[in-house]
Amino acid sequence: MVRDLFTFAGFNENSQIVWFKIIYSKEPGSLSLITDFLEKKNAFIIFGHLDNITQKTGEYSVFTELNKDVDPEDFALKIKELEVVNEVEYGISEYGMVYSVDFPLNVIGVRGVMARALTIVDIIKTLNQSAPHAEGLLTISGLKGGTHAAKYFKSILDLNDSNFANVLAELFKGVGWGILEIECDPRTYEGRIIVKDSFIADVYGESDQPVCTFMSGYFAGYLTEYFGKNISVREVSCKATGKEFCEHIISPAPSGGTSQEYQLRGEMR
Repeated sequence: MVRDLFTFAGFNENSQIVWFKIIYSKEPGSLSLITDFLEKKNAFIIFGHLDNITQKTGEYSVFTELNKDVDPEDFALKIKELEVVNEVEYGISEYGMVYSVDFPLNVIGVRGVMARALTIVDIIKTLNQSAPHAEGLLTISGLKGGTHAAKYFKSILDLNDSNFANVLAELFKGVGWGILEIECDPRTYEGRIIVKDSFIADVYGESDQPVCTFMSGYFAGYLTEYFGKNISVREVSCKATGKEFCEHIISPAPSGGTSQEYQLRGEMR
């Protein structure tokens, strides 16, 4: 079965990837009016997804490639002016590209799978309940994942101090892991990452301790690979403990340290 998959694979400097979620009235020819409009406005349709919301309305989610000089907000307003359109939302993917791929799926350069968040959290809970040093195992797993992601992005685009944080944030949003707010000084390697709607914390349930160790490890791996310097990341506040959001603190890992925390959170060799 062929699947349309939104994945990250670089970008064209002269264009932008913009998605639109269009709620329209299901009248004869209404969808054709929308697609004809996009074509006449030189919006290259990369792929679209249809969802029949009700008997009277439908949803058309479409990824388009627009010229860089096109204002997405103004373009969305023009779509909204179509008689058959009820609502329009839009978003910009600075570093995204869309592939139509056969099975198996491909996500940021390697095979990917779709899984319920509950399935992944059940694995995390099983480790926490049954495995010695579960936090360390989850951190190391995250380190490897973040390292692989940074290596891939470095191979396909100019990852630099102006965009490394945005690329990571777009990745997390694109795969449904959470909404990131990243503050990180590339000179001091210090900062913090706020995670809103963390899939781990949201599904895990109430906990006395932070539960997003895997994410801390992922951040550490990504930043370590990008900076070329061992970075430590630890979660100091977690939504699962009743906080509004999850917070991870970024800092340089101790040079030449041998403690377990250093080995798990900062050193990959």
